[in-house]
Amino acid sequence: MPFPQAEKKVLFHTLGCRLNFFESDGLFSSLSKHGYSVAGAEDIPDVVVVNTCTVTNKADSRNRNIIRNAIKRYPGAQVWVTGCYAQTDKESIESIPGIAGVIGNENKSDLPRLILEKEGSDSANIQVVSDRFAYSDVLPNGHTRAYLKIQDGCDRQCSYCKIPQARGKGVSRNWKDVLDQVSFLQDNGVGEIILTGVNLGWYRDADGRKAFPKMLEAILNKLEYSRLRLSSIEPPDVGVELAELLTHPRFTPFLHVPLQSGSKEILKRMKRSYNPETFRKRIELAKSKITDLFLGTDVIVGFPGETEQDFQDSCSILEELGFSKIHAFPFSVRKNTSAEQFPETVSKETKKERVHSLMDLSQRLHRKYAEGQFSKKREAVLENGGIAVTDNYLKAVIPESDLKSLSPGQFLTVEIGEYIPDATDKEGKVSARILAAIG
Repeated sequence: MPFPQAEKKVLFHTLGCRLNFFESDGLFSSLSKHGYSVAGAEDIPDVVVVNTCTVTNKADSRNRNIIRNAIKRYPGAQVWVTGCYAQTDKESIESIPGIAGVIGNENKSDLPRLILEKEGSDSANIQVVSDRFAYSDVLPNGHTRAYLKIQDGCDRQCSYCKIPQARGKGVSRNWKDVLDQVSFLQDNGVGEIILTGVNLGWYRDADGRKAFPKMLEAILNKLEYSRLRLSSIEPPDVGVELAELLTHPRFTPFLHVPLQSGSKEILKRMKRSYNPETFRKRIELAKSKITDLFLGTDVIVGFPGETEQDFQDSCSILEELGFSKIHAFPFSVRKNTSAEQFPETVSKETKKERVHSLMDLSQRLHRKYAEGQFSKKREAVLENGGIAVTDNYLKAVIPESDLKSLSPGQFLTVEIGEYIPDATDKEGKVSARILAAIG
């Protein structure tokens, strides 16, 4: 059936984790088969999809602002809301005038069908599979590196976390389907595949046995062109098997491992399944295998009961282990979590100060790591905007004179140059000299 000459336009606002970005790519992939294209900066979209996050109160506030702004700015468009906030606070969103619909994570893959039906398409011509892993053959949309969802949900009960309410219990993607998608992405020239999930290390095989290292090994054995990166991995899952796999030439020297706190007592109150000493040993194990391992982490500051010494313990372990990217979040009470019952003991001002302290620490440690890479040769994938992402997660600025002969998604061999500080509170970039370009 031919598409109308004037393509319909869809605009995605994707917030939060890489899992959401993968799912937005999947939703667009389904809509594109029915004549939709991405709305450009000057376009008026027919459909707006807000794919929400609910990790903090600040995220909830941002969700509401984006939803209201979309309704106001595009009065004729269908405005749909999906994602974690849509799962946990559906009634609150539905009360906003102008919403076309609110679809939680459990039914997110059904959204293209609902959009098409609302626009008047014949349901008999709509082919959309509905389940949490119904995003097959998904190529990157608006970025060059591909996200691949292999797991969803979480069985952990961390006292501060609302995500199990938003994502449900842990489920794993079919083993063969994962490997088929890896082959599809590599065959389509995708330079980097980023595995995503709520709790990657929880991945189970068809018999219900933990199988994440085996899955990684199977993926790595398939890779000849693409490289592999993990979005995030829990501390207890950083073990001997993972450390050994890190040495594979197609595995990027990068780990994002959430610490949350460097205090033994605070970790207990958070119901985390490790302590500072076991966390340290696991990170040291990984570092012993990869000399230039780039380490990222998440830290919650101002958790009820956190003292100044507890906060300093967090700073100390981060500096000692050489983390190069720190995401710092002020504690905010989430509904229906056990931490909701804890009395607040840290003021908003103190939380803000501690967040800024960690951001300063992150900048300093990032610079130290980057400067240690000076004159080294690294593999990089060229992104849009003249930035290449190295295997060890440095943002390398490519000279404008070289960009004319290059294409986004292309592999480069670069020599790392001087550190370029950022004018804001973000980590800086590095200059780079191209030694070779592949493809």
